[in-house]
Amino acid sequence: MKQSQSKSFSIQRWLLSLPISLRGKLVTGNMLITLLAIVGMGYYVYYRAQESSSYLTTRLEQSVQQNANDKMTTIANEQATKLNSFFASKSKDVTLIGANINRLLAEESLLNSGSYWDAAQSLFILPSGSRDNSNSEPSSIFIPSSVIELEPSLISEINTIKLTESMIPLILEANPEIIAIYFGGTSKETIYYPNIDLANIVPPEFDVTQRPWFVEAAPSQNPDRNVIWSEPYQDAALNGLVVTSSIPVYDENNKFRGVTAMDIQLNIITEIVSSIKVGNTGYAFLVDKNNRLIAFPQAGYNDFGIAPEVLPLGEIIDQTKLPNVPAGFFEILSKVSAGESGITTITLNGVDRLVIYRPLPEVGYGLAILVPAKELQADAIIAAAQIEQQTQNTVVVSLVLIIAILVVASIASLGMGNALTSPLKALTETAEKISNGDLEARAEIQNQDEIGALGQSLNSMASTLNGLFSSLEKGVAERTTDLEIARALSERRASELQSISEISKVITGEQELNILLPLITRLVSERFGFYHTGIFFLDDTKRYAVLRAANSEGGKNMLERGHKLEVGESGIVGYVAKFGNPRIALDVGLDAVFFNNPDLPKTRSEMALALTVRNQTVGVLDLQSVKPGAFTEADINTMGILADQIAIAIENARLFEQTQQALREAEALYRQNIQESWLRFVQEEPSIGYQQTLSGGKKLDTPVNTDEIRQVMNRGDSLISNSEDSKDRAFIVVPIKLRGQVIGALNIKSSEKGRSWTRDEINLTETVSERLSLALENARLIQESQSRAAKEQVIGEVTSKIGSSINLKNILQTAVEELGHAMPGSEIVLQLKSDGK
Repeated sequence: MKQSQSKSFSIQRWLLSLPISLRGKLVTGNMLITLLAIVGMGYYVYYRAQESSSYLTTRLEQSVQQNANDKMTTIANEQATKLNSFFASKSKDVTLIGANINRLLAEESLLNSGSYWDAAQSLFILPSGSRDNSNSEPSSIFIPSSVIELEPSLISEINTIKLTESMIPLILEANPEIIAIYFGGTSKETIYYPNIDLANIVPPEFDVTQRPWFVEAAPSQNPDRNVIWSEPYQDAALNGLVVTSSIPVYDENNKFRGVTAMDIQLNIITEIVSSIKVGNTGYAFLVDKNNRLIAFPQAGYNDFGIAPEVLPLGEIIDQTKLPNVPAGFFEILSKVSAGESGITTITLNGVDRLVIYRPLPEVGYGLAILVPAKELQADAIIAAAQIEQQTQNTVVVSLVLIIAILVVASIASLGMGNALTSPLKALTETAEKISNGDLEARAEIQNQDEIGALGQSLNSMASTLNGLFSSLEKGVAERTTDLEIARALSERRASELQSISEISKVITGEQELNILLPLITRLVSERFGFYHTGIFFLDDTKRYAVLRAANSEGGKNMLERGHKLEVGESGIVGYVAKFGNPRIALDVGLDAVFFNNPDLPKTRSEMALALTVRNQTVGVLDLQSVKPGAFTEADINTMGILADQIAIAIENARLFEQTQQALREAEALYRQNIQESWLRFVQEEPSIGYQQTLSGGKKLDTPVNTDEIRQVMNRGDSLISNSEDSKDRAFIVVPIKLRGQVIGALNIKSSEKGRSWTRDEINLTETVSERLSLALENARLIQESQSRAAKEQVIGEVTSKIGSSINLKNILQTAVEELGHAMPGSEIVLQLKSDGK
């Protein structure tokens, strides 16, 4: 303070000592004061401009960084979801195949007859001792040499599972990435699609039950019966990187019967990962839970400075293969393989890179994306340069303005002299306030001369600076708010879509409608936090929407009393049921015109969406919340996706129930038709059997009614008796079955006493019985057709002869004569009605 005063006194003494007039001294003094004030103000403007530029640049960089993180997160989530969906679809495929085999085994007693394909006849023994089938068949069957004889249970199982030839080749054709589908049974048999002549590829003693994919899917290691994924491996048949998916198979008695598996090429996964591009040089790679490399583009090899031969696909990534890579990369890699999610930065080859990683929960893999940070911050660099340019322009304009003010002040000082003292003091005080940061300060000058102009210029400059800083701060605040809103909306929509995906995955696995509907309402309410979720179905008349499922207590009460709404009349549910358009009520508690339900008193918002199948509204999804204004127009699109998924799941369950019912009715009618036809045939046929002895054969006109034949006819099972001593004769009684119905019996007795039947003889008898049933059915059908044709011929001849006569007497006579010829030994009487009697 004292130093400043000393300098001021020195200037004053210097001014007083000048050999000029007082006016000159005043002018000189005023000019010096004005110059000092303008220079101070200019310095402050420059300082404030630099400070504001730095602040804006920092905020912009933060905003761009957040935007880059959001963009990376969105890309990573989308790609991870896409890859996970691929593996989820394969899990669904192998589960579907396993379920079909489960259903076949549940009907094994009806499907194991060998009428389609018989293992006992079609399998042959190779010189090595193993069993093989024909290479012309769709599937390859292998039984190791350790299985000496084919037990009936094994034959039955192979005959039943062989029926999958109508389904599995279609799956292989529709999914080229699936190399093979196969079944390994607990009896060591293997059924393999496609037919690759498996018996001549694997060793004769090959035991399928010891394979890793079988052991890991077996009940001891997989009690929950989940889909099991193997570690990726290089296929020996040059199919590239391959992974195996397997699932256990059980029969209707909950007995473990084997494992169904499929081999899947990972080439399509490699192509998807290689196609992921972020920025100009960003790329992605995929690893499994053991850090085994699944997909790695050429850009990654270039970035890490290695050739693909050093780290090929299928190899485990470790520091010995990447010696020049920093340790931080392997820390990130451990998190990726552990199934974690995150975003971080790392320096590779002197370049800062942003790394984001996401898990693939379906198969336990991890996806990582690397992109140079500069590529994501390019917009921030451009914007910072623009801010710097604007700051420099502001400084230049300020300097020009300062110079202009100085010139104006000098000219004004020459004309005003002593009168300038008071106005200049006021201007100086105003300038000091502005230089101290008070941009609201204004000079109160009433003069209409140069001092007034100078004051106006000073005020204008202050207003310009104040407006500039205000607009910059306002722009930054608005941009920050917009980015926050956009990020919140993006996160919410991503969360909703993820919930919809999880719900869809759960409900598509359920095919019973009574279980599916409550499951849907519970999952939707839990995942989205709704107070009430209800599902309405339109009745057959399309007049009422009937509540079929609900999660809330009020909804369950409504279910018990059979709650229904009139279509087009009652609330927004009735509106949607009639027109099929979604509807929102933001406060249904106040909108009594649409809804007023005492069972749901807490409802404040409601949305109803149509459940549409093939452009027809079949029901309504009703969503209710305790929050006012909980639903927006944007929610219609999101919840519409959920409604479409629910409609598809409900329709699939309905079709499944209809198909099962139709199948059961068709089978029952077919069995009834066979039984009635054979009963009628046996009653009409004069000869009901045939007997062959050592002395010859003869027809049987009366039934052979022995205990063993009656037992077989009633039970439908074979009866085998081996004589234990030389006094008894051994016999075999085998039922003759046609589509599960017993139409006769084949009785074989040994001519020698004390004989025991061999397994081959028993198998031969049963096989002949099966072939005999088909031959008898064919013969019956032919005989029935011939009889019907002969009858039609006789009717045609009689009708022709009757029609050739035009005289009434001749017509009657011809009719009687022809009926007599057609039925010899019969008395024919033809009497016309007369007198109304």
